[in-house]
Amino acid sequence: MTSSKGTDIADQRPSDAVMLSAAKWRATLYAGDASAEDWVAFTDWMEGSPDHATAYDIVSESEAEFVDYFERYPEEPLEEKTVQARWQPWAIAASVALLIVTSLSFLPGVLTSNPEPMRIATAPGETREFEIASGLDVTLNGDTLLVQSGEDPSKFELVSGETLFAVGSDYSSGIEVSLGSLTILDRGTVFNVSTGPREHRISVSEGAVELLTTNQTYVLEAGQIGKFDIANGGLQIEPFDPATIGSWTERRLQYTGASIDQVLSDASRIIGSTIEAGSCAPAADFAGTIQLSGNADEDVSLIADLMGCTAQTTPGGWIFAN
Repeated sequence: MTSSKGTDIADQRPSDAVMLSAAKWRATLYAGDASAEDWVAFTDWMEGSPDHATAYDIVSESEAEFVDYFERYPEEPLEEKTVQARWQPWAIAASVALLIVTSLSFLPGVLTSNPEPMRIATAPGETREFEIASGLDVTLNGDTLLVQSGEDPSKFELVSGETLFAVGSDYSSGIEVSLGSLTILDRGTVFNVSTGPREHRISVSEGAVELLTTNQTYVLEAGQIGKFDIANGGLQIEPFDPATIGSWTERRLQYTGASIDQVLSDASRIIGSTIEAGSCAPAADFAGTIQLSGNADEDVSLIADLMGCTAQTTPGGWIFAN
């Protein structure tokens, strides 16, 4: 598992140190002499924390505004240095970051009062862990997109995929997670949320969460899983073994009753390739444990056998057949 424990990204802008690092990287990469090692190091730095990508975007996107500003007001102290760099945006990057760090109000519009949402994503087959803030950790399964509100850092939207939330006592404000018409309210707990083709699943291992649907409010306590039907908006609550929460981080899928579509959706995130049900239609929902090995061919073959079907390769992955 690729693990990333970054700085607190609940703040509305990255720290001064991160901003300066972003400016240095901008200058290094666009000076024209960056080495292959520099690009590898830059990639590692960008993946180290969502804050890094945010800071780099701010520096990059602010260059044009600062250049235009200095042209309109040449009496500014940095006028000479900036004008010389007019045709070399990479050289302006450090000055841009320094100005952002020293004064957020220096140039209106560079940093808006309503920051853009923070997007945290993983590629298919990739698992990553982030420290959002002190006492708030999230672990993303493969092919997942989690969006943190720019206006309220305690609000999230799980657009797709699966995320394990760990909310400690020192994050007393709690968090809110939305999935379409379903809203999850947490007040300090550990819970897992996954999207699916037909249902969303919310399981709790510690504490409790409130689930707000269009018409009703439910409470899920430790040892319970809620299955939200996307089509009719209904919620089914069942017992759940708290010890199994987040078992997907160890490539283990556990079910008390899941459709083939749900199983293949979950497996696709971990394996990193699309697996379609095709004509495979088991007579009953699947109940049991599937331990994946990390070898895609072996794992797909194992799942096909458990479903009583065969697997055929496609350009994008696999499709099952009776």
